[in-house]
Amino acid sequence: MEHREKDEKNICRALRGKPDRFPQYEPKIYRFRNGRGDAKVDSYKVFPGIELNIYSVHMDSFFFGAEEEGNFMEIHHCSEGRMEQGQKDGSAYIMPGDLSVTVKRQRFGEYSFPLCHYHGISICIDTDTAPECLSCFLEDVNVRPKELAMRLCGNENCFIIRSQAYIEHIFSELYSVPEDGKKGYFKIKILELLFVLGSVSPEKNSASALSLSNMQADLAKKAAAWLSENLERQVSVSELSGRFHVSKTHLQNAFKGVYGVPVSSYIRVLKMQSAALRLIHTDTSILDVAAEFGYSNAGKFASAFHKIMGETPGKYRKMHGSSERQ
Repeated sequence: MEHREKDEKNICRALRGKPDRFPQYEPKIYRFRNGRGDAKVDSYKVFPGIELNIYSVHMDSFFFGAEEEGNFMEIHHCSEGRMEQGQKDGSAYIMPGDLSVTVKRQRFGEYSFPLCHYHGISICIDTDTAPECLSCFLEDVNVRPKELAMRLCGNENCFIIRSQAYIEHIFSELYSVPEDGKKGYFKIKILELLFVLGSVSPEKNSASALSLSNMQADLAKKAAAWLSENLERQVSVSELSGRFHVSKTHLQNAFKGVYGVPVSSYIRVLKMQSAALRLIHTDTSILDVAAEFGYSNAGKFASAFHKIMGETPGKYRKMHGSSERQ
C-alpha cells in the first residue's frame, strides 16, 4: 500500500510538472477482416493505464486487446449500429446513444456487432496501473476509477445508461476532433466523463431491461443464420417460427432484442450486407450489384444501402474494398 501511494505521488508530481511527458498522440491502428467485412480501431494512450479507442466496424465480430489479466473497466458509447455486451447469464445490447460500463479480468476478448455495422468510442481503464485518484490530473476531480466500477456494476459485470442528453454532450465532439486538438481534448473529455459518472446512481442501470437469456440470443442468431442462407426465398415470420418450433411472439421478441429490428426489416439488412460484400470482393459495377438485389434504380439502391451501412455504395467500396481487390 505504501508503495502504491508513493507511486501515485510520483506520477502526480511528474504529470503536473512536465506535461510534455504524456504519450504522443499518434494512435496505434488495428485492422480486422473476415468473410463478412472489415473493422478498424484507432487506439490512443491518453493517461497512464487509460486508453481511448475509436471503432469503425463493418463486420460481425473480432478479438481485440492485450492478452493479460488484471482488473479492467471499459466504457463504451455507441454512435451507430449495435454492440453486444456479455453478461453472466446472457447478453445485453447497446444502441445509438447508449453507454455501457463493464468490468472484466481479461483485457483480451471478443467484440460482437449483430448488424455488422458499428461506430463508437470506448475508454479502457486498467484500474491496477491507472492513478488511484484522478485528482492528480485536475485537483478538484475526485474520481477513483476502481471504486467507480465497483459502485456502478456491483455484483454484476455490466451497467448501461440508455441514451441521455448529458452523455451525448460529452461524446458528440469526440467523433470529429481535429488532429492537432486531440491531445488536450481527449484528456478533458475523459476527466469530464468519469466525473459525471461519479454522480450517476447504480439504480439507473438499464442492463436488465436490455438483456436476453443465452437461449433467446442463440435462437435469434440461428434464425438470422438461416435467413442469410436463404436470402432468395420469401420467408414469413410464421414459417420461420415453425422451423424453430417457437411461437411468433417469442421469435420476434428474441430477434428484436438482438438485432433491434423485426425479422422483415432484418432481411433488408442482410441484403445490404451481402451487397456490401459484393462491393468489397468484386469489381462488379454498382448498378449491376443493385440489380442483383432487386433494385433497377441506382438512386434507390444507394439510399437503402446508406440507411443500413452508413455510407453510399461508392464510398463504401472505396474505403473497404480497394485493398482487397488489388
